[in-house]
Amino acid sequence: MRIIGEIEHPVYKITVFSMNNRLSVKIEDKLIEQVFKFRDGSGIDGVEDIKSFLNDDFMKSVDESFRQLSRARITSLMHTQASEDEFDEIV
Repeated sequence: MRIIGEIEHPVYKITVFSMNNRLSVKIEDKLIEQVFKFRDGSGIDGVEDIKSFLNDDFMKSVDESFRQLSRARITSLMHTQASEDEFDEIV
């Protein structure tokens, strides 16, 4: 897998990769990331096509997904930490 480009964004780090006739775009927000893959022949053939794909409507969906993923991560971490704080029952 090799990096073929990066796309500037005010909030996210966006990296475009190429591997085995596929393109992937990884969108990162702190500790969470989303990856979208495109096969050869999908109409997405390079960084410029990826830029067009990442239109305003799509990025709004990405924003919402990051919010949901962040909530799920926080909830799971709180549950995990609460379990670790419990004491074993002594009989």
